[in-house]
Amino acid sequence: MSELQTLAEMTMLDASKCVFTPTEGGYLSLKYEDKEYERVKICRALPYKAPDEYICIIDKDGNEIGILRDIKHLSEANEANIRAELTKLYYCPSITKILSVKDRMGYQYYEVITNAGKREFALRDASRNIRYVNPEKRGAVQIRDIDGNRYLIDDFDSFDIQSRKKIEAFLV
Repeated sequence: MSELQTLAEMTMLDASKCVFTPTEGGYLSLKYEDKEYERVKICRALPYKAPDEYICIIDKDGNEIGILRDIKHLSEANEANIRAELTKLYYCPSITKILSVKDRMGYQYYEVITNAGKREFALRDASRNIRYVNPEKRGAVQIRDIDGNRYLIDDFDSFDIQSRKKIEAFLV
């Protein structure tokens, strides 16, 4: 087998053999067949196009355990545990209005209203951190702050004109 084939090989997990359990420390553990993983990380391979499909499961050392094809194939309790973890990991409030943007020493400081209340955050290199979620459709816009937090503008075209003017120069 070539090195490229080895790199491209994926281990698909059988959802019926997975048992995900929250730990006391706030993490998620996995029992799969005869193996137990005391702490696993999860991430979406396709967070916007298929948020419930191709969920990557990684052990505490960063090694891939495998990929779940679709979390809907899990038991109700396991699906609930995965969804709770994904909700924490992919928390992304929607911006409804941009109140102000200030440039200071290479950073932009934003004051916004979101569906979770008023927020303030900073950006570095706005042209890299303000992007269309799907550049072909040019609808939703994602903003990633310096701490890695994500914010979403659901429909940029229907966003209020004053808020839109504050960031449209960064959308390429």
